[in-house]
Amino acid sequence: MSEALVISPAVTDLVLSGVMFAAMLLAVVIGLRPLQRLVRHQEQQFDRVLRGQLLMDIKPRSATVATVFFVVLCGAVGYLLLQSMVAVLLFAVGGTVAPVLALRWLRARRIQKLESQLVEGIHTLAAGVRAGLNLVQSLELVARDGPVPLKQEFSHLIREYEYGTPLDQAMDNAGTRIGSGDFRLLFSALQTHRERGGDLGDTLDRIAASIREIQRLESRVEALTAEGRVTARVLAGFPAVVLGIIYLIDAAPVSLLFTDTVGKAILTAIVVLNVLSFLWIRRIVAIDI
Repeated sequence: MSEALVISPAVTDLVLSGVMFAAMLLAVVIGLRPLQRLVRHQEQQFDRVLRGQLLMDIKPRSATVATVFFVVLCGAVGYLLLQSMVAVLLFAVGGTVAPVLALRWLRARRIQKLESQLVEGIHTLAAGVRAGLNLVQSLELVARDGPVPLKQEFSHLIREYEYGTPLDQAMDNAGTRIGSGDFRLLFSALQTHRERGGDLGDTLDRIAASIREIQRLESRVEALTAEGRVTARVLAGFPAVVLGIIYLIDAAPVSLLFTDTVGKAILTAIVVLNVLSFLWIRRIVAIDI
């Protein structure tokens, strides 16, 4: 009888290491171009939001590097806390989403502040026009004496105009950069007035009244949908609160969610469904007028 072929553990480890290295190399080669496209797209988003809308002097590549470092840090924290690759994946996804959500929050907060200052800025424009200034000089008046961040946006508009950009194009750029319907309404009305003429002061007063009415309706809608937003927050936090209470009563069953394989799968499904339900409710109550 022939003796069975015996393979030493060292050879087995060497073969497995070679296979894993080849698989990783293949994954890198296949995913390199999609990853490069994803990084370029994300850097464009960083550039549009940070330098375009928030007017921050932060390079997109620096923001990308900081995001990658934050994702790695979140994954390491997840592994240290739960000793699980599922936790590493969940924490890494959270680290990827968190900077995007933070930028959206900063952008929404800035737009809200700009819109709250817009009516006052339009009154300043109308006062400048009635004092004998032309449109550009009135815009410079807001850029000099207006509140922050309104004066920053008008200063950016004036700089573009002084560097040779036509005024209509500079106003189009400002409306696109700010991303607010109220500002686009203002600049569109100013462009129409430049084409057709008329009493600019009276036009600005009508624009201010229209924007004030739009903002009143938006505040009314926000008040009516406040209950839905609170419900979304309560439902999102309720499972964690209940889980904490059960853990204080009897820790053994809850611990299985973090140690047992089936428990980890159930916990992952709970987190995913909870996040999806929160986003779904927020989307339902997000009414745009």
